[in-house]
Amino acid sequence: MALAGPAFAPVFAALHPRAFPHEPWDEPSFATLFAQPGVRGFIDERGGFLLTRQVLDEAEILTIGVTAPRQGIATALLREGLAELRAHGVATVFLEVAADNAPARALYARFGFTQAGLRRRYYANGDDALTLRLEIG
Repeated sequence: MALAGPAFAPVFAALHPRAFPHEPWDEPSFATLFAQPGVRGFIDERGGFLLTRQVLDEAEILTIGVTAPRQGIATALLREGLAELRAHGVATVFLEVAADNAPARALYARFGFTQAGLRRRYYANGDDALTLRLEIG
């Protein structure tokens, strides 16, 4: 697992479409995100990535994805990312997840995330998103 900064935008852009083929983010999108204050990235060499953004004592998981499912990559990324956020004074973490993404929802539930809201037709394909929240500090 490696902490990843702006130089990793091409790596994130290469991995993202493999994890999210219907809504891939390109290299300029990642470069723009990495240029923002409080953005941190993580790369798992087995085929995974995590991008977070911190503002004061709150943070958001912008994206987390794996290219090789069922190998514990997402769990490792989430564990590492949450520890890093906690170490930087974050008390609350938010994320959006597709309402019909049962594996991701189960992962987040194992970490203690709870539903805080619903965003109807949030995704480009019209699917709803759940807003989840976790208190870590």
